[in-house]
Amino acid sequence: MRIGELAARAEVNIQTLRFYEREGLLLQPVRTASGYRSYAERDLERVRFIRLCQGLGFTLREIDKLLVLHKSVTEYKGTPKKKPAALQEIVIMANERLELIDQKVRALSLMRAELTSLVTALGEEPPVSCPVSR
Repeated sequence: MRIGELAARAEVNIQTLRFYEREGLLLQPVRTASGYRSYAERDLERVRFIRLCQGLGFTLREIDKLLVLHKSVTEYKGTPKKKPAALQEIVIMANERLELIDQKVRALSLMRAELTSLVTALGEEPPVSCPVSR
């Protein structure tokens, strides 16, 4: 498929795909005789994986590492009882991301409580003093 079709199916713009290529997140595609980029289904899956990871808050550097780990897990030939080390690394990265999200949730909860208090104070009749300068 050409870059326009890949962009449409992955729901990103063409510049995003070119950026992923420059950053090494998306492998350089095969070129047709006329010079057009030619992508495969695996490229679509890779872009969707990148977008999923971005939506979960991972940085591009982390996503690059996750792509390597993901490939290692999917190509794992060991026994089913023994989990590959790459899978354990993915779990560690996911837990670190969860901790960051929890920190942000706590910070947002504090901001919400403070803003709620401010709105309540502003709604008093008549306001005793400026609640912002307290």
